[in-house]
Amino acid sequence: MEINSFSIEGIHYSNEDSLSVRQMADNKAVAVLADGMGGLTFGKEAADLIVNTITTFVCEHIGKLSVRDLLSKALEHADEAIAQKSVEVHSKMGAAVAIAFVDGNDIHYTWLGNVRIYLSDHNEIMPLTTDHMLDVGYGKHLLTRCIKGAGLRTDVPYQNRKVKAGDILLLCTDGLYKQIKVNQMLDITLPTNKKYEDDASLIKIVL
Repeated sequence: MEINSFSIEGIHYSNEDSLSVRQMADNKAVAVLADGMGGLTFGKEAADLIVNTITTFVCEHIGKLSVRDLLSKALEHADEAIAQKSVEVHSKMGAAVAIAFVDGNDIHYTWLGNVRIYLSDHNEIMPLTTDHMLDVGYGKHLLTRCIKGAGLRTDVPYQNRKVKAGDILLLCTDGLYKQIKVNQMLDITLPTNKKYEDDASLIKIVL
């Protein structure tokens, strides 16, 4: 398994993304990518807290829960952490997030918001997630699902699928996929010095 990632600020925007990739024994890894909500205060702090909370929970509870419950409860803990932090700083906080858990030839994933996950098997690049977004007109969109400390709906999305050696898993924020095509992400040489209009983040895992 080969893992690379980057997260950079945009030309006109500060970086409110946060990411973590933790590789474990037995060909396991957990990747988390969050995009702080720009319309709220403390976007970067929210993304960092969510990523750290999820990563810690998954690593501490792996093998104790089914993977579906592991990811679901990790999101719940992150939501609780945001609720507590929001009270402390007297401000609303939130972020979109995606989690991918690699377990040998299986991947498990969940997401809330518009952080996307793609899978490339060298024949095609498949989107594994669908954005939780609402078009409100005038070129504006609102997140319909995210972590913001207000509790989570019971129908948290969860999917799993088989993968094979050489497949490539991509997690990316809108600051990246709105500016380049998905197939271009496969060819990005990391680390990158390229600048994007918005803050942009990518996790690339070659399985």
